[in-house]
Amino acid sequence: MALSDQMQAQTIQTQMMADTQKQQAERWKILRETQTKIFEIQQDVTVNQAKTQDKMFNKWSDYIKS
Repeated sequence: MALSDQMQAQTIQTQMMADTQKQQAERWKILRETQTKIFEIQQDVTVNQAKTQDKMFNKWSDYIKS
């Protein structure tokens, strides 16, 4: 009976380890997706900020020229 309990414990441990690996893989996937999204947002903000500044400078330039 003790051997059966030991086998059952080993089976449970193996399943827990497999679950842990799956969870870790999912966390890494979420982390990568989040980092990618943050990078995309930063790029978008940087590009839009530059465009906005260009528009402001152009308006100032037009004002000064007039």
